[in-house]
Amino acid sequence: MMRNENAQLYTIEGIASAMLLIVVVIFVVRAAPMTPNTSSSAHQYLEAQLETQGQDLLTILDYVPDGSLNSPLKQAIIDWTGVQFEGQSPVRPQSVNYTANVLNEALADAGIVYNLELSVDTPSGIATYGVLWNGKPSDNAVTVSRKVVLHDDDAVVATDKIQDMDPTTEFYNIVDVRLTLWRM
Repeated sequence: MMRNENAQLYTIEGIASAMLLIVVVIFVVRAAPMTPNTSSSAHQYLEAQLETQGQDLLTILDYVPDGSLNSPLKQAIIDWTGVQFEGQSPVRPQSVNYTANVLNEALADAGIVYNLELSVDTPSGIATYGVLWNGKPSDNAVTVSRKVVLHDDDAVVATDKIQDMDPTTEFYNIVDVRLTLWRM
């Protein structure tokens, strides 16, 4: 009977190669992250972060300080003259300017741009007006909103834009304040 010692070497070499491949595959599988770390999940995280910042800013602006009748946000709506302020244009009256300054201080250093809009009920439907406008939002923009109730004793300046929806009651109108945020 003929013995070929090369055959035994080939067999041992094949087994060693197979084991080496299995070890490499196991190493690669364990080294690769199993969580979806794609641009999509990072994008969702940034959107959630923007949404939280926007809600927090509207909450802060809607807080009524001691000794005041209205929150800075409500006072800005009451004092708004119906003019859309674009970019870095001077903002008047002072309450609207205060709102713009709070938003700029909180967002500008982080490279976040915003638009502030008001949606109100009118006899013909819902109307939306830009108050602070910094351009067209990107596709990654996030919009947050907060409702502010106005009463007849609130001396609204822009009566042509924000109308009294029920003159027979104390209720004046509900304003939906929308803050749209996006990164530059």
